[in-house]
Amino acid sequence: MPHIEIRMYEGRTSKQKEEIVTVFTRELSRIIEREEQFITVEFQEIPLDENAPANLLKKGPIGNGYEG
Repeated sequence: MPHIEIRMYEGRTSKQKEEIVTVFTRELSRIIEREEQFITVEFQEIPLDENAPANLLKKGPIGNGYEG
């Protein structure tokens, strides 16, 4: 059972996550020649704190998907 674990800073929308799951699942399925239903995807969201990149700490939409 292939499992994809994605770690990224918090702030992505549900729609963005759905697209990530769709694309990653489809492409991994194609590459490893395994049905999509056997592939799982897990998101681990990293909290935005003082260690986050400065551009992610800005408020408002900034082009990288963060909607702080």
